[in-house]
Amino acid sequence: MLNTIPEYLKQLLEQEKWTNEEKQWMQTYLDRADLSELETAAADSFHEDLASEEKVLDRHASSAILDKIHHRIDTPRRSLKQRVWMFRRAIAAAAIIIIVAGAGYFLWQLVMNGAGNRNLAHNGLPGNGKMRQVVTAIKERRTVQMPDGTLVSLEQGSTLDYPERFSGKTREIYLKGEAFFEVTADPNHPFIVHTDLIKTTVLGTSFNVESYPEGKEARVVVVTGKVKVETVGEGKEQQEVVVIPNQRAVYYELPDRLEKQEAAAEALFCQQRRNGRFIYTGVAVAKVVEDMQRFYHTSLELQGNVRNCIFHGHFHTSDDLDKALHLIAIPLNASIRRDSTANDYVIFGGGCQ
Repeated sequence: MLNTIPEYLKQLLEQEKWTNEEKQWMQTYLDRADLSELETAAADSFHEDLASEEKVLDRHASSAILDKIHHRIDTPRRSLKQRVWMFRRAIAAAAIIIIVAGAGYFLWQLVMNGAGNRNLAHNGLPGNGKMRQVVTAIKERRTVQMPDGTLVSLEQGSTLDYPERFSGKTREIYLKGEAFFEVTADPNHPFIVHTDLIKTTVLGTSFNVESYPEGKEARVVVVTGKVKVETVGEGKEQQEVVVIPNQRAVYYELPDRLEKQEAAAEALFCQQRRNGRFIYTGVAVAKVVEDMQRFYHTSLELQGNVRNCIFHGHFHTSDDLDKALHLIAIPLNASIRRDSTANDYVIFGGGCQ
């Protein structure tokens, strides 16, 4: 299991191709101000001493690296050299990694346009003018405290932008991905979460927002309190719903519809994930596996007659997937099989005790 961003970057650099998920993670990562991990990964991969800024910008060092790139992607070296030498050391290192990993033309253009300069909706958020950004890697979760004391539990592969201090009549942040919010109550300053598809306004509550850039839907699940969810986007009819505990608002980009739905099970999932432990007392095994699929972002299949077996037990959010699966399989006397190519797991055999 990869525990650090440099380890994950090094893995990407060594791959010939990237998945869509890996491309999205790199795109998110490039929005950061500090890209120093990219330099470390590039230096390790190419066995070059790129520890200092002077060495990174050195013409001979750049030429040696780009020579290696040229042989792998069949791109004219001269234009690449000219473009890479134009940029500061972090962007140059980022461009090198993107090309070598085979992310393709789209991400190369992202780097050439300057990381972090995309037209994001958070550019106009009120504050003191200075923004902070937190990015979580794959298999990384992080809790961030906002200037007002609000706690944001950021899920893996997500990005959170917020001002160094809140000012004005509202407290506004921008999210790409998924996060659980425990908002500090302040009726005079509503807390607003912006995403590409929806805007969520609260006074003081706990809720979960999920809206990944590549997705075609967004959802807000309320655990406590009450929130208002509105659609955003030019040329669309504005829609809004008010959501209370154990309900969710789901927006479908196609066909541009915002719905309010009952969601007691999902609210419990969000709350238990935030508390760090999933507890089950007499729950069908199928429900436990469903939660695991969502939490670990993997595919789990139940074979045989154990789907409706009743499970009593718990697993911690710090448990790795193998440990959590065995906590289910042992009381069922079942076995676990893994498809390493697809990262899928199958629980088979056994029966209800």
